[in-house]
Amino acid sequence: MIELQKCYKQRWQSHPSMIEFKNLTRKKVSFQVFKKIYNEIFGKRFELSVVLAKPLLMRELNAKYRHKKGIANVLAFPLEKELCEVFLNAKEQDLPRLFAHACLHLKGYGHKNEKANKIMAMKENKILRNILNQ
Repeated sequence: MIELQKCYKQRWQSHPSMIEFKNLTRKKVSFQVFKKIYNEIFGKRFELSVVLAKPLLMRELNAKYRHKKGIANVLAFPLEKELCEVFLNAKEQDLPRLFAHACLHLKGYGHKNEKANKIMAMKENKILRNILNQ
């Protein structure tokens, strides 16, 4: 997270809308669908770092920042208003869905109650349908 904050202001002028990927695993992943999801949800003037991480790191981050035991499947960290970082557990199967889910959290959606959960699920499904039908 600190890595993204360091260069954030330097790159902002030249890249007002940007997504970066860092794969900390050996898993081969095409990030094209992630770019499409990013564009669909955030549009302009938003910087996002996406990290594909091993389960051990996901457990450590979950304990450190959420004070929860266990391996998280996805973690989203808002660093500044339009600067965020998402960590995805490389062992998970549906990474695009988890990524869309994390992005919606960063945009303010949540699942505090059943109604909010339904709204978020509907939004997530609509985004994925739009992306997959392109």
